Amino acid sequence: MKYRLLIFIPASVFLLSIGLLVGCSRTEVEGTRGQDSGSLQTDPRYQDGYGAGFREGYKRGYADGGLGAHDPQPETDPGWDPYYASGYRDGFLEGYEKGYARARGEAAEREEEGEESGDEMAEVEAAMLAFAKFCSSSGLEFRIQDIVIHGDEAAGIAVCTNEILEHALVIVRKGPSGWYGVDFGTGIEPPPWYPYY
Repeated sequence: MKYRLLIFIPASVFLLSIGLLVGCSRTEVEGTRGQDSGSLQTDPRYQDGYGAGFREGYKRGYADGGLGAHDPQPETDPGWDPYYASGYRDGFLEGYEKGYARARGEAAEREEEGEESGDEMAEVEAAMLAFAKFCSSSGLEFRIQDIVIHGDEAAGIAVCTNEILEHALVIVRKGPSGWYGVDFGTGIEPPPWYPYY
């Protein structure tokens, strides 16, 4: 009887300690898991990815909205940090929807108001060509493509036709006496509403 009691007490202590260890480890894992999911959006890597994804998604959504083709497909690199990639996907999808909605809304407004008539488009193109020639070396010839008129501002891409040069962005604005050049070059930042550059 005495021997059974001596064996029973250590066995009980051993089983109790195993139960405590399993309980502690489960609590620690669950606490960490909850902490990770809660802090994901505040992680700098996630925020960097979100910002980059939002900008790219907005441009793509705006371009697709102009064409009336809704296709939000974020492209991530397998080598990216998982936090960055998660932020990029979330930002891209949100930016895409905002850009797409804005482009569709502007298209509807133009249809209602009859904006962007052939005459206005021709005036904008002429102002862009004149400004591109004014800002460039003499003898260069250009054509303008991908013109977008946005209220009293317009942007397009100047393509040199007689020399191999990098395409340049041209921005013009409408004033009391018509359209005039504002900015021209290869290193300038496009307006947020311009999707082609």
